[in-house]
Amino acid sequence: MSNFSFDDLLRRDFLRGLGLWIVIEIVSFLVLPGLGAIQPGDRLKFWFGLSIPLGIGGALLLGGSSRFVALTNERMASGNKTLLTLLGQFGGSIGIAGILFPFVMAAGEFLAKIFDR
Repeated sequence: MSNFSFDDLLRRDFLRGLGLWIVIEIVSFLVLPGLGAIQPGDRLKFWFGLSIPLGIGGALLLGGSSRFVALTNERMASGNKTLLTLLGQFGGSIGIAGILFPFVMAAGEFLAKIFDR
């Protein structure tokens, strides 16, 4: 038996993913434009609007996939476990991509500003 609750695992990973996303949002949309590293404007507003559902959805997917993998490892027979574990890990990877979207966007805007000079 395990020493943790599956619901606690979901909540913990969701909150960690959400906290990471909030920090990345602050750096990408407040600090970098404030320092002049990226140009604020309509494109930045579009990226910000797009990053909100991706970040929150990514945090939910990260928490849900960690719970899914834990449940799979605890309750499934070994034959089906490998495929379902890979499916859960893929879901977690998609969740991390959603959380990191603002950072990738800010890095792209920063590189575009450097190469436009």
